[in-house]
Amino acid sequence: MVFAAACSKGSGAPAPVDAGFDAGAAERQRHSIEFRTALIAAYPEYRDTAVLDVTARVTRVIPGLTPAQRNQALRQLNYEKADDGGWELNAFHLSQPAPDTLSVDVSYDADRLSHLYITPTGLNSMELSMYLPRELPVGSERFTFDVHYASAPWRCRELVRQAVMLLLSNGQWVVDGFMPQWTDAGEVVAPDDETIVLLGADGATLTFHRTRGQVRVQYALQTID
Repeated sequence: MVFAAACSKGSGAPAPVDAGFDAGAAERQRHSIEFRTALIAAYPEYRDTAVLDVTARVTRVIPGLTPAQRNQALRQLNYEKADDGGWELNAFHLSQPAPDTLSVDVSYDADRLSHLYITPTGLNSMELSMYLPRELPVGSERFTFDVHYASAPWRCRELVRQAVMLLLSNGQWVVDGFMPQWTDAGEVVAPDDETIVLLGADGATLTFHRTRGQVRVQYALQTID
């Protein structure tokens, strides 16, 4: 994949400076997932749809984080101030959603996303987390992969049905709460709004939310408890 390669080692893109690693996080169990795996689970069929937004994100709680610590760490990682008030490094964007929390994300347009489907290797959640400060303590960390797409309402419902049934068939996912009563062929007339939540054997959560002709899917995994 062109985009993933540009963000990986060995490319011409500037890599973050290794600022060390939090020993406490190293001793705890850590989970990681490839972006491609999350994409195929959330959005396995993309024909007849329009991609509106796709973002991979790692959010980390850093106990006791101060502005001075943050600024020093971001200078070491070569981040520059962004127009939206966050920070940026090449294709990566960093923000601070809470005083003790930093979040790094990377977005995909339709062209880059199409390459991700066929790329055998690419970025994963652990590699994305390397673009967060590594010399600061880690309280917890969470990875999310968000997909937002549009199509005809009946087509969106059929795509959600296909994705959900495919996941349930592999034995690694179960439904948490509401489950629509789909027929084998779906339904021509679809309700305006529905949400389906699946729980994975590895602790991941997949949430499908459809509002008429738009679908938002989030794959979420607690990478450090």
